[in-house]
Amino acid sequence: MLREALGDLADAVEIDSNDDGSTGFADGHAAVGLAGPHHRAAVRGSALIPSLMVGGTDNRFYRRAGSVGYGFGLFSERVAYEDYAAMFHGNDERVDQESLRLSTILWEAVARDLLA
Repeated sequence: MLREALGDLADAVEIDSNDDGSTGFADGHAAVGLAGPHHRAAVRGSALIPSLMVGGTDNRFYRRAGSVGYGFGLFSERVAYEDYAAMFHGNDERVDQESLRLSTILWEAVARDLLA
Protein backbone atom coordinates (compact mmCIF):
# COMPACT_ATOMS: atom_id res chain seq x y z
CA MET A 1 0.00 0.00 0.00
CA LEU A 2 2.89 2.31 0.79
CA ARG A 3 4.57 1.59 -2.55
CA GLU A 4 1.28 2.30 -4.29
CA ALA A 5 0.88 5.59 -2.44
CA LEU A 6 4.46 6.63 -3.28
CA GLY A 7 3.99 5.83 -6.96
CA ASP A 8 7.06 6.82 -9.03
CA LEU A 9 8.95 7.77 -5.85
CA ALA A 10 8.74 4.25 -4.37
CA ASP A 11 12.16 3.15 -5.68
CA ALA A 12 13.83 6.29 -4.29
CA VAL A 13 12.56 5.74 -0.75
CA GLU A 14 14.09 3.33 1.75
CA ILE A 15 11.68 2.11 4.41
CA ASP A 16 12.98 0.68 7.67
CA SER A 17 10.88 -0.97 10.35
CA ASN A 18 11.80 -1.38 13.99
CA ASP A 19 9.67 -4.54 13.98
CA ASP A 20 8.52 -4.06 17.56
CA GLY A 21 5.67 -6.48 17.94
CA SER A 22 3.17 -6.24 20.74
CA THR A 23 3.10 -8.42 23.83
CA GLY A 24 0.30 -10.94 23.66
CA PHE A 25 -1.85 -11.23 26.75
CA ALA A 26 -0.92 -14.41 28.62
CA ASP A 27 -3.71 -15.26 31.04
CA GLY A 28 -1.38 -17.44 33.12
CA HIS A 29 1.47 -14.91 33.35
CA ALA A 30 2.71 -14.09 36.87
CA ALA A 31 1.90 -10.38 36.53
CA VAL A 32 -1.70 -11.21 35.68
CA GLY A 33 -1.93 -13.57 38.65
CA LEU A 34 -0.51 -10.94 41.02
CA ALA A 35 -2.84 -8.19 39.83
CA GLY A 36 -5.97 -10.33 40.26
CA PRO A 37 -6.41 -10.38 44.03
CA HIS A 38 -5.37 -6.76 44.38
CA HIS A 39 -7.78 -5.28 41.88
CA ARG A 40 -10.63 -7.20 43.50
CA ALA A 41 -9.58 -5.93 46.94
CA ALA A 42 -9.43 -2.32 45.74
CA VAL A 43 -12.67 -2.40 43.73
CA ARG A 44 -15.20 -5.04 44.64
CA GLY A 45 -16.55 -6.84 41.59
CA SER A 46 -13.82 -5.59 39.25
CA ALA A 47 -12.33 -7.76 36.52
CA LEU A 48 -9.18 -7.79 34.41
CA ILE A 49 -10.18 -7.12 30.81
CA PRO A 50 -7.50 -7.67 28.16
CA SER A 51 -7.66 -4.90 25.61
CA LEU A 52 -5.50 -3.10 23.10
CA MET A 53 -4.89 0.60 23.42
CA VAL A 54 -3.25 2.40 20.52
CA GLY A 55 -0.25 4.46 21.54
CA GLY A 56 3.30 3.99 22.60
CA THR A 57 5.06 3.03 25.80
CA ASP A 58 8.58 2.09 26.84
CA ASN A 59 7.51 -1.58 26.91
CA ARG A 60 9.06 -2.06 23.47
CA PHE A 61 12.53 -1.70 25.00
CA TYR A 62 11.77 -4.38 27.59
CA ARG A 63 10.42 -6.72 24.90
CA ARG A 64 13.64 -6.28 22.90
CA ALA A 65 15.52 -7.48 26.01
CA GLY A 66 13.27 -10.57 26.23
CA SER A 67 10.89 -9.40 28.94
CA VAL A 68 7.11 -9.19 28.91
CA GLY A 69 5.39 -5.92 29.70
CA TYR A 70 1.78 -5.18 30.46
CA GLY A 71 0.04 -1.94 31.20
CA PHE A 72 -2.81 -2.20 33.66
CA GLY A 73 -4.85 0.01 35.89
CA LEU A 74 -8.08 0.40 37.77
CA PHE A 75 -10.49 2.86 36.29
CA SER A 76 -13.07 4.91 38.10
CA GLU A 77 -16.72 4.01 37.66
CA ARG A 78 -17.35 7.72 37.03
CA VAL A 79 -15.99 7.45 33.48
CA ALA A 80 -17.45 5.04 30.93
CA TYR A 81 -15.03 2.38 29.67
CA GLU A 82 -15.48 3.61 26.09
CA ASP A 83 -14.34 7.12 27.09
CA TYR A 84 -10.94 6.06 28.41
CA ALA A 85 -9.42 5.49 24.96
CA ALA A 86 -10.06 9.14 24.09
CA MET A 87 -8.22 10.24 27.25
CA PHE A 88 -4.87 8.56 26.49
CA HIS A 89 -2.09 9.06 23.93
CA GLY A 90 -3.46 12.16 22.25
CA ASN A 91 -4.17 15.84 22.63
CA ASP A 92 -5.13 16.82 26.18
CA GLU A 93 -3.97 13.46 27.58
CA ARG A 94 -5.41 13.01 31.06
CA VAL A 95 -6.69 10.62 33.69
CA ASP A 96 -9.27 11.27 36.35
CA GLN A 97 -8.09 11.49 39.97
CA GLU A 98 -10.07 8.48 41.17
CA SER A 99 -8.55 6.24 38.49
CA LEU A 100 -5.08 7.52 39.41
CA ARG A 101 -5.74 6.74 43.09
CA LEU A 102 -7.07 3.25 42.37
CA SER A 103 -4.26 2.40 39.93
CA THR A 104 -1.64 3.58 42.43
CA ILE A 105 -3.09 1.27 45.08
CA LEU A 106 -3.01 -1.61 42.59
CA TRP A 107 0.54 -0.96 41.32
CA GLU A 108 1.91 -0.60 44.84
CA ALA A 109 0.30 -3.86 45.98
CA VAL A 110 1.64 -5.77 42.96
CA ALA A 111 5.12 -4.26 43.43
CA ARG A 112 5.14 -5.28 47.11
CA ASP A 113 4.22 -8.85 46.13
CA LEU A 114 6.90 -8.99 43.44
CA LEU A 115 9.56 -7.67 45.83
CA ALA A 116 8.55 -9.79 48.81
